[in-house]
Amino acid sequence: MDEYRNRNRVPVWGVPENTRWWFTVVYLALTAAGHVIIWKFGVYALSIELVLDYIIKIGVSSIFTTFTIIEGVDFMGWLYESIKQRHREQGREEGREEGRRERDQAYKEWISREQEAGTLGTPKQSPPPFLDDAVSQPERGSV
Repeated sequence: MDEYRNRNRVPVWGVPENTRWWFTVVYLALTAAGHVIIWKFGVYALSIELVLDYIIKIGVSSIFTTFTIIEGVDFMGWLYESIKQRHREQGREEGREEGRRERDQAYKEWISREQEAGTLGTPKQSPPPFLDDAVSQPERGSV
């Protein structure tokens, strides 16, 4: 989630990071100014203030809607990518498990063959399976 937040730190009109608070402050300031006009000039300004209030509400709600859609689409993209990554990691883990099972089965067969031949633990024993793979693979946990 931090990666998502860091990616979306885009200044809008010089306002850093999250802009929703800024639009809320502007809306409240304009509404307060409208109420001051009503208080100063009486009922005649009421209709003007209501019209301005509706215009501002429509504008602010459309801005909120736009930002919500943009952030929602971006978040859904991030979520999709993270789910894809998780599935890839699960697939790798399943592949490792399958490889471990195959290797364990090969070792069991090798041990049973060597025990039947009586060469297990003697200089005549054959090399274990996957010996070349084990030598060529880097140590687990190394970076």
